[in-house]
Amino acid sequence: MHKHVVVMLGLLASCAEEAPPADRSFGATCTTVSDTSTAECDSGVCTDAFDMIGHPVCSQKCPAGDGTTCPVGADGTMKCNMKGYCKP
Repeated sequence: MHKHVVVMLGLLASCAEEAPPADRSFGATCTTVSDTSTAECDSGVCTDAFDMIGHPVCSQKCPAGDGTTCPVGADGTMKCNMKGYCKP
């Protein structure tokens, strides 16, 4: 019986270890599409508004077509699509 307790404590200890933090930055992959409240993204915005990326990404809202409030994306420019999301 004592061996079972030791094994269980070992399993509990391994479960208590924290997983490394996920990337929540601009352009990171996310899964829960939301304009304001996803905990997956620092901005709270996870969007699937970029068909060419092929999966939802962390972004931020912007005035449609006006990239002046956007972070610099992967292509080195600040772009806002016509749906009002900054392009990573």
